[in-house]
Amino acid sequence: MMKRLLTMLTVAILLLSILALAVEDAYGHGLGRGESIAKSVGDRIAKIHVELVPEMKRYGSMNEQSLLLELIDAERNESVNGVGYELKVSRFATNEPLLHEKFYTSRDKVTINFQPTMDDGISIEGKRNESGFYIADGSEPLTVRGKAFRDAGLYRIEATVIAMDGNMLEEADRASYELLITLSEAREFKVTYEGKEYNIETISYFDALSDFDFDPASMSMRAVMPFNWDREFVQDIPLFHFEFFISKEFTALASKEFKGMLNGVEEPITVDRAAEGFVVVHYMTPKSRLLSIADKVLTMPDAMRDAMIIELVPVGDVKDGAIDTTQQGQADLSNLDWSPTLAATSSKGSILVEMQFAPSTINVNDTVYFRFTFKDPKTGEELKSVRYDVMLYDVNDEHVDRSHRSKTMRTTQVYDGSFFTEQGRYTLLLTDVNDTGESVRFSITVVPEFPLGIAIIVGVSLLMVILMARRMPNRMSIHSHSIN
Repeated sequence: MMKRLLTMLTVAILLLSILALAVEDAYGHGLGRGESIAKSVGDRIAKIHVELVPEMKRYGSMNEQSLLLELIDAERNESVNGVGYELKVSRFATNEPLLHEKFYTSRDKVTINFQPTMDDGISIEGKRNESGFYIADGSEPLTVRGKAFRDAGLYRIEATVIAMDGNMLEEADRASYELLITLSEAREFKVTYEGKEYNIETISYFDALSDFDFDPASMSMRAVMPFNWDREFVQDIPLFHFEFFISKEFTALASKEFKGMLNGVEEPITVDRAAEGFVVVHYMTPKSRLLSIADKVLTMPDAMRDAMIIELVPVGDVKDGAIDTTQQGQADLSNLDWSPTLAATSSKGSILVEMQFAPSTINVNDTVYFRFTFKDPKTGEELKSVRYDVMLYDVNDEHVDRSHRSKTMRTTQVYDGSFFTEQGRYTLLLTDVNDTGESVRFSITVVPEFPLGIAIIVGVSLLMVILMARRMPNRMSIHSHSIN
């Protein structure tokens, strides 16, 4: 009996530890990256990580993009080598197929280079192995030419694992994954107001803009892109994301409060006045609100049903004394307990970013300081006045909307305790670093605010076992006598 109780206590302690440390995998489209749910494939439980590098393009550019796929053993948290995929790439907005082929890597990642062309046809330059897979481990040149990733927008990636550990899988042992990734597009417009010209910039994360208009009389803006408001289509969109950048030199507009609208329906917006040189307006509309707007749009004239109309309307002046609340909680940085330096190279390798955070051990509800240094990776020379966007992903790998700070040149970013409400792994993502479209990500771990609580629970459980054990000999003795 004592042995059984000790075994039960051990199991209880193990379960408590698992509950305290577990972080649930989540399916989310991210920006230019995505991670699937875990599935059974072969003799493993595995998930797929997909990344587009760089994840942003400038309007009119035809630069090369790289698509990276990595199969990760979800139980061991390690990459799987020798993986073969049947891969499909299509435009989410139109469901137009852009690529359907087989690729293989003997290493940890499939790497496919895409060179956009004006030709609608698809051509692949690379070597195949005996099984008909294109070699995509970087050992051989591999380029896909055509429409894929030519235009900004949301793309659907469908990847079926048909080989693993260098061996073909039986049909029943294969697994198919579907992810959505975004190629965002930055675009600049010149507007005239009272005889002067100013810059208005946009970043679209869903599709390329088909129209932009600025009305000097009302100082309102209107951006239009193709969109299908059918509920069946909207149901598959995890997040609609769009940004206006208003030059602070355009003081007549930058000093205004704003109201945002999507197809005439008022939509909550976030206005970031801390960005250097710009006032940034974010539209971040999750699926639930998109569906609600769709119900209204579908009652409107047909002309409204095939477009996303994003409007920004001034509604008064910013109140005197308005402050930047994104950097509250400043402290003497020299007195903070900084972590060791973490270093990562941007997605195309052009910039080295070094990062430290304080406190060096982050507890739940802590205010956290992040300090960045940007360098040339070849010479080690520090780069000054580097502009970048920064955002935080929580323990479920979900983008924390209010963490998004655009076009900042601050070398220190501060996030208060309201951002770190759960223990587990968080991701800090820097995008469009130095206007390159490249990204850098860092992972940090947040520990329980009161880790002693688990020890107390275990201690109480142990005390109960001891008390029960002390009573056991008497019970056993009485029971023995009754039998005799």
